[in-house]
Amino acid sequence: MNTKHETSSLPAPQPDSVIYVERIGNIEYQLQEHHLDVFGEITLWDSNPRLIPHLGDEVGAPDEPSLEASLVQTPGYGGLRKSVADIGQLEPIYVWKNSSMSKYLVLEGSTRVTILRELSREDKGTPRQGSRQKIRAKVLPPNFPLAHRVILLARIHVRGSGVRSWGRYIEAKFIYDATEGIGGEGAVLSVSELANWMGKSPSWVSRLRDAYKFALQFVEHIDAKDVNVHAQASEYFSTLEEIIKSSGFGPRLKGGSDEAEKLRAEVFDMVSAGVFKEYRDARYMREFYEDSTKWAQLQTHEKEVAHRLANEIKAGNSTAKSRIHNLRDQIARTMAQDDQSVGTAELEELHKCVDLMESKLAGDVGIFRIKAHAFAQALTSASLDDLLSLTYEDYRQMKTGFEDLEDRLKKRASWWPKE
Repeated sequence: MNTKHETSSLPAPQPDSVIYVERIGNIEYQLQEHHLDVFGEITLWDSNPRLIPHLGDEVGAPDEPSLEASLVQTPGYGGLRKSVADIGQLEPIYVWKNSSMSKYLVLEGSTRVTILRELSREDKGTPRQGSRQKIRAKVLPPNFPLAHRVILLARIHVRGSGVRSWGRYIEAKFIYDATEGIGGEGAVLSVSELANWMGKSPSWVSRLRDAYKFALQFVEHIDAKDVNVHAQASEYFSTLEEIIKSSGFGPRLKGGSDEAEKLRAEVFDMVSAGVFKEYRDARYMREFYEDSTKWAQLQTHEKEVAHRLANEIKAGNSTAKSRIHNLRDQIARTMAQDDQSVGTAELEELHKCVDLMESKLAGDVGIFRIKAHAFAQALTSASLDDLLSLTYEDYRQMKTGFEDLEDRLKKRASWWPKE
């Protein structure tokens, strides 16, 4: 890919301004550093990804005070505020403005702007107010494309280090918006393109995109409740991500079938009720679902019950014994979905399992005596219809077997009556 140089349409340089040469996408930009007034020359971005869990579903664009109040709530704000207050601004922010805008829009660095505004208000009338009121900013060109905005933010918050993390939910929404489009607009970048600029694999990007789609369904499910749905989706996103990627269970939740919709509703109610103490508990969704007892416990919505059940599985307290107790229900569910899914081969394996257990339980009695008793009970408890269902060949084989049994016992059994 050829590298282009973007130097046109930039603001007039300030005296002694610094020029940063940065490659964003396939273009090498020369970005001038300006010192801008935090009140009069810049405005906060109401589509800042970091604010998604804090703004909720307000109608219309939030005003500057609302954006500042939301930024104050973001994780790590206090630590960054103390750093800026003690040693000042270390890195310049990124701003952008086209010909129709009166102020620069902050694309990256809104938290630092909010902090300097706070500090400036606190220091009003003191010698420090002037230094608090100015912020260093890299000025992006007016024709800066949307795709490069996505690449810039991905480079800083996903690929970069030394910055406050967005968190998985925000990363996933960012990926979804970039690759699926929002507001009826098309995708900005393909999955492979975004993965390349992020320094991630396409499968990593795809998994997060799919997890966000699942989170959207979660948001829709809890929409009627009086909560900030994005905040709740963000809180539970790691759990939702584990659920949808769970091997042997996640695929059941996809699609528009009645069964998938019913199962999704059950799972979403479990998540919002807090049955999972931590996201790792959701790694056992297949085991939970295949064990009817455990699944019923999850459906009670007992707080953090999944954590206890997961620990049982990890400790092996519910391995063979529990699976045997629930095997019939598992087979019934499997056959209900596909009556051809099990056949004679599986039946033979079950018989081998029964033989193994009977040999262990029989001890000195011997497995043959157990089977003989079972056969005798089957004969005595059989109905007339059962007996009449036998064919002559069935009867002949049993008669031959009994005659052979009697002959050998007469010759060998010490308890056989003497004639």
